[in-house]
Amino acid sequence: MIRSGRFLFALTAAGLLATLSACGTQTTAAPEALATVNDQAVTAADVANFVNGTEFLQGETFATSSKEKALELKAVVAQTAVNQWALKKHLTTMAKAKSQVNNIITKVLEPEVGGASTLKSLLSSHHLTLSSLKSYLTQEVISDSAYTEVTKHVKGPTVAQEKAYYKSNRDLFATPPEDEISDILVKTSSLAQSILKKAESGVPFATLAKEYSIASNAKTGGSMGYQAVSGSSMSQGMYDTVTKMKVGQFATYHGSQGYHVVWLQATKPAGYEPFSSSTVRKEIKATLLQNLDDKAYQAFVNKLEAHDKIVYHKKS
Repeated sequence: MIRSGRFLFALTAAGLLATLSACGTQTTAAPEALATVNDQAVTAADVANFVNGTEFLQGETFATSSKEKALELKAVVAQTAVNQWALKKHLTTMAKAKSQVNNIITKVLEPEVGGASTLKSLLSSHHLTLSSLKSYLTQEVISDSAYTEVTKHVKGPTVAQEKAYYKSNRDLFATPPEDEISDILVKTSSLAQSILKKAESGVPFATLAKEYSIASNAKTGGSMGYQAVSGSSMSQGMYDTVTKMKVGQFATYHGSQGYHVVWLQATKPAGYEPFSSSTVRKEIKATLLQNLDDKAYQAFVNKLEAHDKIVYHKKS
């Protein structure tokens, strides 16, 4: 999906993370206008398209309370102000944005859902048409140009900030206990028992795997590497068998594809990925930079709203 953290920021303490989206294109206030931004109307239809589009792309449903409706209107009003600024600054043009949206639909969304007809059907179930989706995404693309401009000079986090985040969120980097396992798969119980006896007598497990196993890892001696010890990462049969074994032991069990001979080679206890890990540092940097970008963007939106002529005509 094209959604990204750059579009998300908290509007109020109520915790609605609103993706700023579809706005009106009228240039004069209309009777049904809920608000105007520098004389551009924001209508109930604009807000409805915002809700429907966001729900469709984020796969969630917004609450329908009056408080949430007010936040939705606020999001569309803010988006209108942002996009007026972006177009005025020539960060993009309406034509370029529409062209990008056509590419997104034909090269991303349609292939992802299984074609144009499937997309139209899905849109219909979310009270959207292809035209309204294009309008919604066009505004997203324009706001993305504003986000990029506003955040381009934001400095990345310091090492001290990264360490503080790691310390405060250490559980995010917890590693589960792991078992190093090798496995041989055969078709019959009698052959599995024969292989088990050979393994217990000292015949190298890798040799047995290469000779007898019908699994794809037979050529590598049946090695499965380290596996997280959990029912979700292993088959239930493997999990039930391995959790009863001690390091160095062999065992057999019957699975959905045949009979398995398992060797528990080693174990790793639960722990934490160290701060020095390149993967950890990369994840922390990305998270903190996103937070800094969002904070800078929200400050920009607040200033824009304070400067622009924004009038709410009635409560949402």
